[in-house]
Amino acid sequence: MANEFALISLADSLAARLGNAYPPALQAAHPCQFQAVGSGGLSAELGGEGAVLSVWPHRVTANEQLRNALPPPLAGRRNRPLLLDVHLLLTVWSSSAATELVVLAWVMRELHRQPVLDGSVLTATGGWRPDEVVQLVPAEMSVEDMMRIWEAITPAYRISMPFVARVVSVDVEEDEAAPVLVRRFDYARPA
Repeated sequence: MANEFALISLADSLAARLGNAYPPALQAAHPCQFQAVGSGGLSAELGGEGAVLSVWPHRVTANEQLRNALPPPLAGRRNRPLLLDVHLLLTVWSSSAATELVVLAWVMRELHRQPVLDGSVLTATGGWRPDEVVQLVPAEMSVEDMMRIWEAITPAYRISMPFVARVVSVDVEEDEAAPVLVRRFDYARPA
């Protein structure tokens, strides 16, 4: 199970995976960088030189299918893990229409071809277990919802593709203290 760095680790891992897989021939014809961004990192300057594909985790929700399907916590643990769906918006920032469309088409093709992030791709900062996987699924987003996002932030609309990363399993137990082995209670009579 991942730790509190899971969301940034997920975004960084996806950006790195796409950057490493981007073919040299496409890089020569349509140079592109891949980077994780937060809400404050979205700006028209992203597509200055060449293109940038931003990976923006714009919404996080509890996974509805697995929320109540987990067994009770393991012995010695108080809580079950927090199971999340991370809604990502992949946006191409470029002054060239051709580059925007080529990069976005390549990204959608690549994530359709290989829709899983596993232990070999997920960064260590997230605290992922070696056997953990996160599946990337294309998401549906209404035109109204998409426009509300772009109206709420400063840059003008850019072509984007929503994805959902599921299931991100976050450990909620704190490892800072050892378990209680003995309880001792004393009492005294008031004086």
